[in-house]
Amino acid sequence: MTTGNTKHDQELMKKINKELVLHLIREKGPISRAELARVSNMSSTSIGRIVSEFIELGFVKETEEKTSGVGRKAVLLDINPASVYVISLELDQNATKIGLVDFNGNINLSQKVNYDPRANHYESVLKLICNSVEEFLSGHNIDKSKIIGIGIAVPGIIDAQKGTVIFSPQLGWENVDIVKYFEEKLRLKTTIDNVIKSRALAENVHGSTKGSKRTALINFGTGVGSALIVEEEIYRGATNSAGEIGHTTVDPHGRLCECGRIGCLQTYITEEALLQEAKIYKNISNVNEIFVSADSGEKWATRLLDRVYTYMGIAVCNVICMYNPDTVILSGKLIDKRPKIIDIIAKKVDELIWDPFKNTYNVKGSNLGESAGILGVSTSVINKYIDIEM
Repeated sequence: MTTGNTKHDQELMKKINKELVLHLIREKGPISRAELARVSNMSSTSIGRIVSEFIELGFVKETEEKTSGVGRKAVLLDINPASVYVISLELDQNATKIGLVDFNGNINLSQKVNYDPRANHYESVLKLICNSVEEFLSGHNIDKSKIIGIGIAVPGIIDAQKGTVIFSPQLGWENVDIVKYFEEKLRLKTTIDNVIKSRALAENVHGSTKGSKRTALINFGTGVGSALIVEEEIYRGATNSAGEIGHTTVDPHGRLCECGRIGCLQTYITEEALLQEAKIYKNISNVNEIFVSADSGEKWATRLLDRVYTYMGIAVCNVICMYNPDTVILSGKLIDKRPKIIDIIAKKVDELIWDPFKNTYNVKGSNLGESAGILGVSTSVINKYIDIEM
């Protein structure tokens, strides 16, 4: 007699086996059924049954036969990237990136929509983005039946379960129900998440920390944030707010932050903070001019940047002490503008880090760049879809 618990355990084991097989095909494909059985330690019968189900669902395809010159040819298996697609969005202060991501994590198409969120009510911005997504789909003749959902990466505090932006200083939004708006307008299942968490997940699945057990990503741009990936899962904290280091207080008598508080870390690191202080010394219009001034030997620019690098190093040290990651990824607009900053910050970290943590981490840059947010949130959508289908 099979009890309810036994049946549940059997179903759970089947689900785990399916996830393992799909993961192996994604990681090692093209791969034969025999090789799948060997590396998974599963029977050929179980592999055959799972693979047949994946082929029927369209997740997996049989590729051209491979021959070693001896014996029978082996039919290889690989992910079918065209089986399903995700529309991925990354919202930022002045623009939204739109991408069409396939089942294998490739960005097939992309475009950018510019706006000024502070000059418009949030509904105007959301309407503009929804209209842009519809034009994106129709303009590229995308088969909407293959779209399994929309993923949206947003800066700020996000309630991923309820689908709301609780507070986004960069966008100036508070308590905005994005998921409800998109699902009503576009009739597609919609998922949202914090953009830094999405980028960290992308780095762990597709990027430079693939295989890392504990990855921390720190983003320096219009804001400062961090995220932690543990065993390929996003560490969220009690309210999905873990990692908001940009709003930790470094000087209670310091500068006013856009969040309304005084002395937040990001008031010393962001592009806007850099520009405000630089204008005390010189009439400049963008951050790149500060770097140019420093390269030309202007002492005010050299001192300003050195202080910023120190604050960045402190931020990294704090994350290392809190999370003890094996890898730290530095990303964001400031890093993208000057990749050599990574080495400067890594040196600062080595100088500032508490002795017990020395040589326990690796500081590196992103190899996904501006694509990370779109790829990360599409991964979340695909994982949910697989979870349902399995």
